[in-house]
Amino acid sequence: MAIIEPFALAIGFLLSYIYDFGVSYGLSIVVLTIIINIIIFPLTLRQTRSTKRMQDAQPELKKLQKQYKDDKEEMNKKVAEYYKEKGINPLGCIVPLLVQMPVWFALFRVLREPLLFIPKDVGLYSALEDPLSVLYFNMDLQIPASAISSWVERFPYIVLILLVVGTALIQQNQLTKKQGKSNNPQQQQMQMIGKVMPVFFGFISWTLPSGLVVYFLTGNIFRIGQQALIVKLDENQSDKSSKENEKKKEKDQENEENNEGPIVNDSRKKRKKRRRK
Repeated sequence: MAIIEPFALAIGFLLSYIYDFGVSYGLSIVVLTIIINIIIFPLTLRQTRSTKRMQDAQPELKKLQKQYKDDKEEMNKKVAEYYKEKGINPLGCIVPLLVQMPVWFALFRVLREPLLFIPKDVGLYSALEDPLSVLYFNMDLQIPASAISSWVERFPYIVLILLVVGTALIQQNQLTKKQGKSNNPQQQQMQMIGKVMPVFFGFISWTLPSGLVVYFLTGNIFRIGQQALIVKLDENQSDKSSKENEKKKEKDQENEENNEGPIVNDSRKKRKKRRRK
C-alpha cells in the first residue's frame, strides 16, 4: 500500500539511526517501540483515565440498568447521557491501537524487505546483508514462527508469542479489573474486544515476522508500567485532594464555632442585665 511507504521509510530511518549507536538490530526495535509509545503517551493517558472513570461509574451504571431494564432504548439513551456528562469514552481503549496500526504495517514491510526502506549509506544496511545480524535471542527477526520447520528451533519463537499473550492479558486486566458485567450493548462489545484481543495477537504473531512480535511484547511491557504509574499518580492526587477538602471543612467548622462564640456570650450578658433590672 502506497500510504504505508512513508511510514516504512520513517521507521527504516529511525532503526538505522538507533543502530548506529552500537545496539543490535533486535534492541533497535525495542528502542523504537519505546520511542513510539512515548510519542502516543497523551492518548494512552486519556485511555487509562477514561477507563478509570468507567470503573468508578459502575455503581451508577448498574442503577440505570436496573431502573430501565424493561426499556433498553431508554437505558442506552440514559447511559450515553451519563457517559457524556462524566467525560467517558467507551471506545477510548482502542484509540491507541488504531493509531499504531500504520506503524505495525510499516514495520511489517521494513522487516520483510529491509533493504528497500533503510538508507544505503548507513551501517544497518551493510549489516543486514549478513543473516546473523538479524538474530535476536537465536530468532531470525525477519521470519515468522510458522516458517520454522523444527519444533526445537521454534521454541524461542513460541516463548515470545506466549509472553505477548500473557502481557496483553495483564494489561487488559489492569484496565478492566473493576468492571462488572454490563447490560449495555456498547460496553458489552468493548468487554468482548478486550477479552479477544490478547488471543488475537497471539494468533497473528504466529504468522508475523518475529521483529514485529518483539515490538508487540515491548509495547505491552511498557504500557503495563505506564498504566500502573498513571493510576498511582491519580490515586496520590485524589488522596491529596481529599485531605485538602477535609482540612477545608475543619477550618470552616472552626470559623463557624468562633463566629458563634461572641453571639452566645452577648446573649448571656443581655440575660444577666435583664435579671438585674
